[in-house]
Amino acid sequence: MYISLIQEALTLAGYDPGPVDGIAGPRTVFAIKAFQSDRGLNPDGMVGPLTHTALFSSPQKVLTTPAASTDPKQLSPHFHQNEFRCCCQGRYCNGFPAEMHTALISGLEQIRNFFNRPLLITSGVRCQTRNREVGGIVHSKHLVGHAADCYIPGVSVDTLADAARQAGLGVIIYDDEGFCHLEI
Repeated sequence: MYISLIQEALTLAGYDPGPVDGIAGPRTVFAIKAFQSDRGLNPDGMVGPLTHTALFSSPQKVLTTPAASTDPKQLSPHFHQNEFRCCCQGRYCNGFPAEMHTALISGLEQIRNFFNRPLLITSGVRCQTRNREVGGIVHSKHLVGHAADCYIPGVSVDTLADAARQAGLGVIIYDDEGFCHLEI
């Protein structure tokens, strides 16, 4: 769903990422680079906070609520299991060393609905090896599916943090990096 949203936004912005299939293939990466280059961003093909802000702040982007899904990996109306996959990209684990906790997903969904904008996950569940690589603490809540790092394009981390606290989540703000760590 995460890549599909990017592909839809690129298409609406006039770039051709290929079919909206949720796969970050060569055409999608090329479209991301072209979009970044046209916006004066580093054309690295990676969709980080600056690219997301530019892409999802575009006036032609229309956000919609997804239809009900019968996909068992659809964790809530706006979040799919794949958005929380371990960022080791299969080097150390199968992508899901733990399941995401339903209380966390519920809180994230509440935040997403409050802002009516995509809440983008940059780190969900992590395996032990990847957690060490990124400097995570020994008993990180990412290891057990109780935490996610995220941001909302165009919303300050302080505003996101306030909404997360209202949703009953614990918060660590990474202001310099532009994201919040949210946990149960």
